[in-house]
Amino acid sequence: MNRSKCCSLFLSCLILLNGCATAEKRGLDTEAIAQQNSSTSEQEVGAQIHREILAAFYPYTDPKVVQYVDALGQSLAAQAKRHDLKYLFTILYSEKIYATSSPGGYVYITTGMLNFLQNEAELAAVLAHEIAEQQYADKRFTKSNDAINAAAQIGSQIGPMFGPLGSLASLGLVLLQAYNESTFKTPGERLLGSDAAAMKYLMNTGYDPQALMDVQEHFLRAGEKMTPYFYDYYQSRPITEERIQAIKKGFQKLPLSEKSLITDPVEYQEVTKGVREIYKITR
Repeated sequence: MNRSKCCSLFLSCLILLNGCATAEKRGLDTEAIAQQNSSTSEQEVGAQIHREILAAFYPYTDPKVVQYVDALGQSLAAQAKRHDLKYLFTILYSEKIYATSSPGGYVYITTGMLNFLQNEAELAAVLAHEIAEQQYADKRFTKSNDAINAAAQIGSQIGPMFGPLGSLASLGLVLLQAYNESTFKTPGERLLGSDAAAMKYLMNTGYDPQALMDVQEHFLRAGEKMTPYFYDYYQSRPITEERIQAIKKGFQKLPLSEKSLITDPVEYQEVTKGVREIYKITR
């Protein structure tokens, strides 16, 4: 990917993202990411982004919730093809309903998203999709210094305008596009591919793949007052008719007839009770 393509994607991100009223500490210092040199590996870029994210957001540290999310994430990651990655699941304190990933196995989910979801299977669906996003990294990523630098510069431009979450969203989109481009022609194709992989991860770990469709339904039925909370996530993971039909078609092909599938709303509600008490948002 050359600079012109990155800049084109920046314009798309600029149109899609709106301003974010944040409770986080400060904006992402994406200029530091731009200092990566041509020998930078996917893991090194991811580690740098992770350091900047932790400097920009308050991590949510309730041990019970952290361990719960990590255990679930690791069980799903064990089903992924890429065993070269050490997956790290981080909860970010933000009222925004959001989840994303960055190169090198880093997956992020907000407390707002934990508050929005209704059961363990839905949490598994969101995490599975982010894990699936990690599977398409191209080996040429390590040589794409121009794309990495351009992406980081774009992130530094977006940060002041949209705040930490907007910067995180746009940077994730651009960087993931930079190293995924050779696998899928468009971000939309990657989105559908990640959905298909996520449903397999869910099935293989005993979770109901229907949860992926349920999450989409929650967004579509959330109502206007919830839109500011999930707008950024919705734009980076758009719910289109094509996507819904692809998920339904993929679900119908899964061999689920003899499987006992987990949804587990009771444990999920109990573990995340503290998170939900913070917001008390009525769905």
